[in-house]
Amino acid sequence: MRFVYPDINKVFDTEDDYVNELVIENSRLLYALLLDIKQQIKGGEGRAVLSIDDKVQPMSKFAELLLDFFPFEINTRLLLNKASAALERSILQGEQYQRSLELLNEIEKFLIDSSFPFNCDVNFSNITLASLIKACGLSFAEDHDSLCEKIIDYMELVREFDKNKLFITYNLRCIVSDNEMNKFLDTILAHGYHLIMIESSLHSMLSKEKRYIVDANHCEIC
Repeated sequence: MRFVYPDINKVFDTEDDYVNELVIENSRLLYALLLDIKQQIKGGEGRAVLSIDDKVQPMSKFAELLLDFFPFEINTRLLLNKASAALERSILQGEQYQRSLELLNEIEKFLIDSSFPFNCDVNFSNITLASLIKACGLSFAEDHDSLCEKIIDYMELVREFDKNKLFITYNLRCIVSDNEMNKFLDTILAHGYHLIMIESSLHSMLSKEKRYIVDANHCEIC
């Protein structure tokens, strides 16, 4: 994946054997870039461009901006809905299909039998596999030892249930130690996740990152 912004003379390519870090010390540019990305992810217009195999792609479908780490949530509505749909498809297309029909019929029979004391006819019209999965409260485990482990799991879940996306973090280096960040970058590269780290200030240089700086005067430094 490639990412460009007209006010920065750099093409950020996530297919290389390092992770891109963009340090922007110019507050006006930093705000404009983050706002542009956020607006496009929400379906609006913007100037930044994301391309895959030289084809421009909408950020609303292929990018995520990770800003909120306190706490970082992996159980998003989008992911849970997609996981539920994937589980339903797996059951309907697999060996569990017949068992699922028997189970739904048994649940309906149980509820009808249980309603006999009522002086009315009771129907249960929404006993489906989808409603059963939703009622069971599907969620992803969040017993992680570190923030970076949680982010990695989130990236894998997005890839598994949605699609390959460009993840853009903001000021992650401010709250993660260099040792943890080194492990994080190793995992990013080993699994082929697409990541650009945007930072507002400089931190120690890591071996698996390639840094590009836009200073307070809008001078660009490789």
